[in-house]
Amino acid sequence: MINNHSQKIKLFIFVISTVFSYVSFANEPTTQRKDYEVGVLALRGYAHARQAWEPTLNWLETKNPGYQFNLHTYDFDQLEDAFLHGWLDFILTSPGQATKLAREYPIHWLATQKTAYSDFPSKSIASVVVVREESPYKTLKDISKAHVAAVSEKAFGGFIALQYELDKLGYFNASFFEKIQFTGPPTDQLILNVIDNNLDVAIVPACTLENMAKEGRIQLHDLRVINETRPADSVCAVSTPLYPNWTLAMTEHAPAYVGQMVAQTLFSMPADHPAAIAANNVGWMLPAPSINVDKVYKHLDMHPLQKSWGQKAKEWLHENQVVALASVLTLFLLTGYHFWLQWKFQRSREELKNAMNDLRRKSSLLEHAQRITIVGELGSSLAHEINQPLAAIKNYSQGAKVRMERGTKPEELFPILEKIQQQVTSASDIIQRLRGLINKTPIEKRWVDLPYLIEDAMKLVNYEFQRHRIQLGVMYSGEPQPIYADVTGLQQVMLNVLNNAKDACLSHVPKRKNLFVDLHVSFCDEMVIIDVADNGIGIQGQEIPLDQAFYTTKENGLGLGLAICRDVIDAHQGSIRFRSIEPTGCQVTIVLPYQEACHES
Repeated sequence: MINNHSQKIKLFIFVISTVFSYVSFANEPTTQRKDYEVGVLALRGYAHARQAWEPTLNWLETKNPGYQFNLHTYDFDQLEDAFLHGWLDFILTSPGQATKLAREYPIHWLATQKTAYSDFPSKSIASVVVVREESPYKTLKDISKAHVAAVSEKAFGGFIALQYELDKLGYFNASFFEKIQFTGPPTDQLILNVIDNNLDVAIVPACTLENMAKEGRIQLHDLRVINETRPADSVCAVSTPLYPNWTLAMTEHAPAYVGQMVAQTLFSMPADHPAAIAANNVGWMLPAPSINVDKVYKHLDMHPLQKSWGQKAKEWLHENQVVALASVLTLFLLTGYHFWLQWKFQRSREELKNAMNDLRRKSSLLEHAQRITIVGELGSSLAHEINQPLAAIKNYSQGAKVRMERGTKPEELFPILEKIQQQVTSASDIIQRLRGLINKTPIEKRWVDLPYLIEDAMKLVNYEFQRHRIQLGVMYSGEPQPIYADVTGLQQVMLNVLNNAKDACLSHVPKRKNLFVDLHVSFCDEMVIIDVADNGIGIQGQEIPLDQAFYTTKENGLGLGLAICRDVIDAHQGSIRFRSIEPTGCQVTIVLPYQEACHES
């Protein structure tokens, strides 16, 4: 019994000790790590950053024995890269970079610097636009053509705050910002470059000028701040409003109890402690809100929570799959419909082209038929024209025969033979004119002597005009010059017009005397005008239907003359008009613009 009792006591003691061990273990931190890595943005250079912030880390180590804080200095890109690789437990950076990282990654803001630079101890970040005292640049708008430099396009106080102000004012477009030179740290070098006249304008963070002057590196009277303001009684001249100070943040690699320890230690730092003096602050306070920084990034479309068009489109497609599918299907159907319409259009165009070619061929046949009709109407005139040279040849040959029988020497017959040759040539010309009119020749433009063409047409109708005692005359005005035209087509037009005028004169009932057809050809600067006037019966009706084929007033006419005349004149970019003449008669006006040979079609 005693042994059992003692065993129970030992078991009870074991359980109690185990419970206490567990509770003790649960209260212990989950990690025993004592050294932590701190990344600091080194705007004024790595040496200056160490000089400014090592006293603060020493303060943390002094107040928390056994803990070690290792300082690492970076530029903007290096600090972000070290953070993304998980090398840092704490970061100390500008409000711009701290805000962007906090919006994308799980970091915790611990404390914000307090400053004595203005009435707002949590705000001292701003952009300062610096030029030489004698610089011609007086306002922000003046720097559009200047050589401008900044430390980084990611520097909030060193660039972004100014970009925000300029964008709100609408002073410059994107090309101005693309020309700005970004040199990288240290910021101090930008000020020195301005003093040395190697740079027109420097964009630097607030208080950089005053701190360099305090260190004895520059003289403030050598430089000038553009758009200088001192918000909240700031001791530093700035060109933009003030934004929150630098903030110390903790990454997810450091335990929460260490972050709480660090924040409490910083809050306890006296304003006049050497660590605060080295860092140009007067201690630390609760993290300042970054709402104004968020507004700047949103305005410039740089906020990390702002989604690109591609991301928004992807999300919309995911949320509206049915609508997207219907849209794609509709687009596909519309595309197919478009190609079908294009195919239909192409086929219709080919059919129209074939129809046009067929119409041209039939039009050519109709023109040929109408020319043959004209020849038929001119039959008696052509017979008379040919009979004249044939009769002359007969008379000259009979005379030559009689003279030869009388013993005339052969050389004395040369004048008679020459006259015979002239009549043969005349007959040949008549035949050639007839062939040119009858032959079905394609349209061929060439340089034409218009008076010769008109007189040639008048010769073909002259006999009929004389037989019916109709006076036919022509008058020219202006300086004659050749025209580029279709000879056969124009001759057909002239014959049509002259025949119509003749028929109109013969249509008087009863027959009249003193009938005439007069041509007046005017050579103007840009065109030639042919007026054909007659004293026939005039126009029957209000207007002549030039575009209506087979329209005729003649008993046996084909009704092709006017339509063919219209087509020929249109091919020469000309016009044909009809008007009545009082008390009786008609005037046809043909206008032919001068054309260059390159207009041939």
